[in-house]
Amino acid sequence: MNLGDLRYFLALTRYGRLTVAADRLGVEHTTIRRRVTALEKHLGVRLFDKTAAGWTLTAAGQRLLPYAHRIEAESDAAQSAVTGREHSPRGTVRILATDGFGSKVIAPGLARLRAEHPAIDVELVTSSHLLSYGVGEFDIAVTINRPSRPGFQVTRLCDYDLRLYGSRTYLADRAPLRTSADLAHHDLVWFVESLLDLPELRSAEEIAAQANIVFRTTNLFAQLEAAAGGVGLGLVPCFLAQHDMRLLPVLHEEVYARRTFWVIVPSRLLHTERITIVHEHLMETARRDRARLIPPAASSGES
Repeated sequence: MNLGDLRYFLALTRYGRLTVAADRLGVEHTTIRRRVTALEKHLGVRLFDKTAAGWTLTAAGQRLLPYAHRIEAESDAAQSAVTGREHSPRGTVRILATDGFGSKVIAPGLARLRAEHPAIDVELVTSSHLLSYGVGEFDIAVTINRPSRPGFQVTRLCDYDLRLYGSRTYLADRAPLRTSADLAHHDLVWFVESLLDLPELRSAEEIAAQANIVFRTTNLFAQLEAAAGGVGLGLVPCFLAQHDMRLLPVLHEEVYARRTFWVIVPSRLLHTERITIVHEHLMETARRDRARLIPPAASSGES
């Protein structure tokens, strides 16, 4: 057996599509197919079935998989021993996250990851849409939806709060806000209705019913900027707004919504070292940023 073929076998196992596996290894997709075919020919068995969801392992492929993982690990260990260099996991990890959390929490925290694991490259893709869970779409996803489907490992990452904020100019020119009933005299920047299937946006609907919605957007940063510009009050994540000097908190002891972020990893990637490392890094980032995600006032009396 050409043990080098196992590298391509593992790549197709992990990513499920020839083009995605080829992209991660930096080769042509025909190379992946040729090397996997050579492995199948040598073993005399079919290792993959091609389905609408991508390339999936046959029973023979499932039996080969744990041996391939061990051979990969031993190969890495042997290289480190011979070269005298400490083993350093390498490769690309694609993270899919919501716009706000990806930009304001994940991205700043990547400096720590780079310092500890410089050979791991991260691709951060942000989106305000629901996941499609397509094969090869992501290595790790941070989402507000907890999937009930098989084939994924789901871990609770953290809770976070959404609260009302308004600009100094807006609040100075409008009626005082002492209780939620006073929202009837105020303007609100809100979410486009088509996004209300996102749990994050299905919050405090009674607030929207009381206030006058004057602006809607699909973009969380546009909502934040509209609130900062004085268009109206915005219900936005605290990790975005609490350190923005243009904004002041409004009714924080009375009006807030708490949501949860989940980390999702396709089951086929669970034994990939770099995926495990980035997963642990995200968990640590959430622990470090807890005070930004849930301000102390909220955690002490409003849970």
